[in-house]
Amino acid sequence: MFPRPRTLSFLSIVLLLLGARLGTAHAQNVILYLKTGDKVGGRIIEENTNRLVLSNSWASALSVPLAQIAQREILVATGTNQPGGTNALVALKAPEPPATPPPLFKYWKGEAEIGLDLIYSSSEQKTYRGRFKLSYEHPYASNSTNFFRNFLDYDLSYGKTIQTVEGVKTTTTSSDRMSGSDKTTVDFDRRWYTYNLAGMGFDRIRSIDFSAEEGPGVGYHLFTTTNLTMNVESGANYQIQYNTDNTHTRDFFLRGAEDITWKLSPRTTFTHKLEFFPRVNFAEFRIRTEATVSYNLWRFVYWNFTVRDSYDTTPAAKVQGNEFEVHSALGAKF
Repeated sequence: MFPRPRTLSFLSIVLLLLGARLGTAHAQNVILYLKTGDKVGGRIIEENTNRLVLSNSWASALSVPLAQIAQREILVATGTNQPGGTNALVALKAPEPPATPPPLFKYWKGEAEIGLDLIYSSSEQKTYRGRFKLSYEHPYASNSTNFFRNFLDYDLSYGKTIQTVEGVKTTTTSSDRMSGSDKTTVDFDRRWYTYNLAGMGFDRIRSIDFSAEEGPGVGYHLFTTTNLTMNVESGANYQIQYNTDNTHTRDFFLRGAEDITWKLSPRTTFTHKLEFFPRVNFAEFRIRTEATVSYNLWRFVYWNFTVRDSYDTTPAAKVQGNEFEVHSALGAKF
């Protein structure tokens, strides 16, 4: 007796059909219509989920991203359904590109962070911190390298210190501050832009009941590389500050500033800001500076380590002119 032929497995049939289908696809002669308005023709020698490779008389391997193809036309021989050379055209729509975010959220970015500083020693100290940032960056329709930008920054902290002396507990407020700022920038050149900065807040530990500022200026994009950006700015700033000792400030200040964003690694980012406010007569001045190292822990979760310093040559009575802070917090970006 002759041996019974073995039946092809289901997997073998699938592989044979797939191989035949790919062989046909790779043999197709097509004309590609690109989204730029150009068109290119040739024989398909490779196609995957990201690109299509053609061979023609002037290029042996021309790679075309699928996202750039608006339409493809397959050349078929007259009277057949097989790929041919020059006769009938069959139009096939290219695969749709991945969905893009809605226009409303496409240009928005946000960050929220919370932190808690704890000290347990001869005294107990708890300080709660929170910060929220929201930015909007929209490129011009006429020139995509120029942007309209708006940055909102809101920061607050509150803390208590409990100290026990001879069995008697004394509770004092060690932090009670809130500040918010809004900055708008408008590019009018590849490097130059104008801005307007407004802000307000209070700091009861530094005896500041209320402070506000408003002022325009001009800026320059000094560096604009993919991993390093730096801007320098100069302008005017009108500041109002009311202190608990019944003193107040209502005056014009000049403003010089810089900000840096440096991508140290795919997970680590360093940012630095410095603002210098001399009075118009240069007799007094104020300084604000902040440096932050942000490390991506997981997906949208970050750990932020921040150092801040503020200095005022004319603080309220019995308040030091300098305030130095170091704190860390967990943040989420969206």
